[in-house]
Amino acid sequence: MDQIKIGKFISSSRKAKEITQENLAIKLGVSKNAVSKWERGLNLPDPSLMQELCSILDITLNELFAGEHLNEKEIKKQADKNILDLLKFNNDKTKKYKILIFITLMLLVISFTMIGKNLLIKSGYMIDNNLRYSKLYIEDNDIIGDVDVNYFGKINIDFEVGANKYGKAVFKNPQKAFKTLKKDYKKGLKLIQKEFNLLPLSNFNYKSYATYGWQITTGSKEEQEQARFISAFMDIYENSFNN
Repeated sequence: MDQIKIGKFISSSRKAKEITQENLAIKLGVSKNAVSKWERGLNLPDPSLMQELCSILDITLNELFAGEHLNEKEIKKQADKNILDLLKFNNDKTKKYKILIFITLMLLVISFTMIGKNLLIKSGYMIDNNLRYSKLYIEDNDIIGDVDVNYFGKINIDFEVGANKYGKAVFKNPQKAFKTLKKDYKKGLKLIQKEFNLLPLSNFNYKSYATYGWQITTGSKEEQEQARFISAFMDIYENSFNN
């Protein structure tokens, strides 16, 4: 694993997105100095930050570990190489714990790649480039539906809505919006989960929460309002993963 190459790739990807080191640090909840160390190849981002870092920079985990952009044919080959690199890197015993996490992550990436890109997209772990935010959600011939984008934006800036190339409403940052929903709407989520005997909200079952949030009959007024908002949220969230 070439930390210098990875650092340069993080730097170039950040600059391509016109994001400063300081702004990237704020988005990830780390110091500007930490970002600087990554880009200089002095150390790697913590595994807990990698998925969000990749989302912000619009790259994959495989590309992060490779330190360069990859086409689909190169993904499987590079995943195998990353495993070997991680095993060699494991010689540093002081980093055993982090390396174990790295290997686990890479095995998951390989497994998901073998299962198929479409399943990852439909499960909410990968966004099809065609379904990403690409323009403002302003009424014209290409816009589908009638979503009140101001309503969502006023609730929380993380819920800012735009449109994808097909004119469907999507969150500008679906992963961040999903994370904020889980944090701020716990009462509504627990109510839906309890009344309909669901597993905790995840990218595998968010469609069930979209379906049942409207059907809530128990709970307080606040919990019911949150449950209904969760359904409305999921109707938009799904557009990032299903055309």
